[in-house]
Amino acid sequence: MEKDTVSENIQNEKNPTRMLSLVSHKLKTPLSIINGYSEAILSQSTKEKFSPFTAKALEEINKQGTKLCSLVDKLLFFNKVESFEPKDLAKKTINLKNLVKTSANDAISHDEETATVSAGSTVSKKGTFIEIDCPPSLEIQADEELMAFLLQELISNAIKFNNKAEKVIKVQCAHHGDSISISVRDYGAGIRPQDVNKIFETFYQVDDYFTGQIDGWGLGLTMVKKILELHNGSISVISDRGLGSIFTVSIPVA
Repeated sequence: MEKDTVSENIQNEKNPTRMLSLVSHKLKTPLSIINGYSEAILSQSTKEKFSPFTAKALEEINKQGTKLCSLVDKLLFFNKVESFEPKDLAKKTINLKNLVKTSANDAISHDEETATVSAGSTVSKKGTFIEIDCPPSLEIQADEELMAFLLQELISNAIKFNNKAEKVIKVQCAHHGDSISISVRDYGAGIRPQDVNKIFETFYQVDDYFTGQIDGWGLGLTMVKKILELHNGSISVISDRGLGSIFTVSIPVA
């Protein structure tokens, strides 16, 4: 091994964020090839007349490859956000209700495979209902990409950590003079008191309520907290085990 390579490896070990970024980039190319070829083969399924086992195997390969690609993208985004400083924010005036609706649509689309239905202030699909209560004229000064990620992450978690047949999530926005609040409420599993202070830690996951493993890196809420710090905002959590949780974001008015 050359001296420069050894030196680079030592530097990576001392800088976990850089190491994660390098690993993520290394995974992108093989994942793109796996997903591309599996999609191409699946598109020929009617002509090739695959056996049920082969068709199912190809679908699962493509599904898991797509899921892994999404996880890698999230890891790359984490590294991007971690390096941000307030001066790096692309702040603009954003209509909050429109942003919440877009984020809710994105969150619910990732949860199911069918088309999203949006009617008025309710976004719903296959037993999942997101009710939005936000003044139409309410605006915030923020980085739109980061704030959209924040809202999608909170709504996605409200869907994901809920094993009920019918999932109801309520998003409420309000103006409080010098700040704007956004609350995301679910009626799912809730969080144990001893876990509430840990959920914003990097790579921490609460998944013991479910029999299966929760997808993800345990980075979403870490990024939510970082994004709020960049905007001089804050987040609080109220949760009752078995009754659900309320995540409330507070952002100062510029």
